[in-house]
Amino acid sequence: MYSLMRKKYNRLSYIVLTAAIVYLFSVMALVQQDINHWRVEKDISSNLVIEPGSFINMFMISGFEGLAVDLLWLRMDEEWHKGRWYEMLPIVTAITYIQPNFLQAWELGGWHLAYNMSSYTKDARQAEQFIDEGIKFLKRGIAKNRNEWELYFNLGWIYYNKLKDYDRAVYYLRKTGRFKHPSYVDRLIAHAYRKSGDRKKEAEEWKRCIAIHPDDKYNREIANKFLKAIKG
Repeated sequence: MYSLMRKKYNRLSYIVLTAAIVYLFSVMALVQQDINHWRVEKDISSNLVIEPGSFINMFMISGFEGLAVDLLWLRMDEEWHKGRWYEMLPIVTAITYIQPNFLQAWELGGWHLAYNMSSYTKDARQAEQFIDEGIKFLKRGIAKNRNEWELYFNLGWIYYNKLKDYDRAVYYLRKTGRFKHPSYVDRLIAHAYRKSGDRKKEAEEWKRCIAIHPDDKYNREIANKFLKAIKG
């Protein structure tokens, strides 16, 4: 009886394992397809290629998506600390395919493209393309996570900090207002108006910061400081 049960268990484990391998290879194939298309379209010669053979030894130990993502995340962390930026892109993309609601992966992917990879290249045109890809990456994340303020904030921050496009920054930062969010998001909107030279809207925004975060002492002090500066 024990022998029969063990055979059934082994057979079930084999089926689960096989299904997991097939699933993960299909995910990798999709990611590889996207990356190859991206390389051709953007004329990027760098080796942004997934090699399933280098990952499959990790994937074979489990048929669960969560564990696969954990393993990929550890691998990405390793590449991060080694400064191998190009190796991280396919990994984080694979993670978002497997778990599209994993916000940190979308945030890291957008930041990685818009900041690390754009700074890594010596080609100005390529740097612009990386920033654009970072924006597109975050927008794909937003399409799958419309009720999360973090991705709107990250997108707004890229427009504010990296591109100095304050109107578009405000547009995306405003979208966080539909959800509970920290006070620094609203302060950034006020700073965007300050950077663009619109003192009237800046003052209105500082007053709004105080009104919607009445219990935030630090926020109130900062807002009052800038309101005083506007009045001269």
